[in-house]
Amino acid sequence: MEQASSRRRNSKITIIINSLQNFHNSKSKYLLALHSCSESFGVAIKDTENPEKIIKSEIFNIGRSLSNKLFSCIETILPRKFWKQIIRISVAKGPGSFTSTRLTISMARTIAQQMDCSLDSISSFHLMATRLYKDLATNQSLNPFWITDVLPRRGIVAGKYQLVKIHQESNFHEFYEIISPQLISNEKLINPSIKASYNIEKDIISLIEFSQYCQNSKVQSNWQKTLPIYPTSPIDNQK
Repeated sequence: MEQASSRRRNSKITIIINSLQNFHNSKSKYLLALHSCSESFGVAIKDTENPEKIIKSEIFNIGRSLSNKLFSCIETILPRKFWKQIIRISVAKGPGSFTSTRLTISMARTIAQQMDCSLDSISSFHLMATRLYKDLATNQSLNPFWITDVLPRRGIVAGKYQLVKIHQESNFHEFYEIISPQLISNEKLINPSIKASYNIEKDIISLIEFSQYCQNSKVQSNWQKTLPIYPTSPIDNQK
């Protein structure tokens, strides 16, 4: 019995290895996800034609060197000759590092325009909600909650979220963004709240799952409407 179990595990490992080896081919159709709202840059791709539904991702700890390494980081995951097979892009639009987020959104808009594909965007707080809502008390997990981040000398940036549904087919946790991340003047209104925390390794996976959900739902997203969130900007960017 143990031998049979071992054979099944080895068979599964072999299938995954073979799938990774054949990940890039002329028949692939790729989802591409980009996240640069922190000091790290996350890239993930998923081949929608691959029956194993494998997500390939990598985190690049490049700090402020993103402007010089943006292309090369993406090419590490998906060589440029396969970019014409990208069918959908998703990007984290902030809040976070404004310069890095702006660069990544500009890149995503350019690729989406050239490939004539949808570009989905979602706030970094919205992505965190998938992880952070589990820190709530069990009797509060389905209720609205805040995600907050304290900015020195500027105030509190906060967004409000509520779990709607967990989509099993794409493993996407659908949250309603009741209030998008913005500066909050009355701290007493933020309850219950959870402190924002970046985990790009997990959030980039949530981002590609968001992209798969949009693809399954046939959502059409225009690249022209994707702009970075900058809560401390003197210009109101709320929609």
